Amino acid sequence: MKHLSLLFAFFFITVTAFGQDAQRYVDRIFTEVDVQTDVIYGVNATVLAVGQLGEAVQQPLIMDVYTPVGDAEEERPLFLVFHTGNFLPFPQNGGVGGTLRDSTVVEICTQLAQRGFVAASVDYRLGWNPIAPDQTSRVFTLINAAWRGVQDANTAVRFHRMMAQDQGNPYGIDSDKIALFGVMPNPQFVV
Repeated sequence: MKHLSLLFAFFFITVTAFGQDAQRYVDRIFTEVDVQTDVIYGVNATVLAVGQLGEAVQQPLIMDVYTPVGDAEEERPLFLVFHTGNFLPFPQNGGVGGTLRDSTVVEICTQLAQRGFVAASVDYRLGWNPIAPDQTSRVFTLINAAWRGVQDANTAVRFHRMMAQDQGNPYGIDSDKIALFGVMPNPQFVV
């Protein structure tokens, strides 16, 4: 019986000791996060100025890149995080968010980097006309806004792959492990 108690005690201590080891990508193992702001990942035309200028103008596409400080890993998975905002600029979108520096997006990117990932808060082109005079125009402009968002997401993926393969991999990513993450707006309840 004494041996069984010792065996049980050894098993309990071993399980407890291993259970408290921090696991990369699961637990926050890094306390500091480096943020590179306003990284230009591409340039494309925006339709937001069409009303004032009568034409689309070039818009730099930017992101903020979050990396864990002190991480020796050289090939980490990358999360591209996209803010909410229903394709309208803040505050015209009627929400509390809609930028790459929304508190929710910053917190998500920070926590991902603390767990050992690389995270990028990606801005994308906005613009649709929710007050167009007819349903067809509203649908057409919304579909085009969503398509521009898809184009910008693809541009961000291509940028990171190019940086990893041709520019010395400054963010330390595994270009085969890139995931896209979108933040949904707060649900509104009607009573």
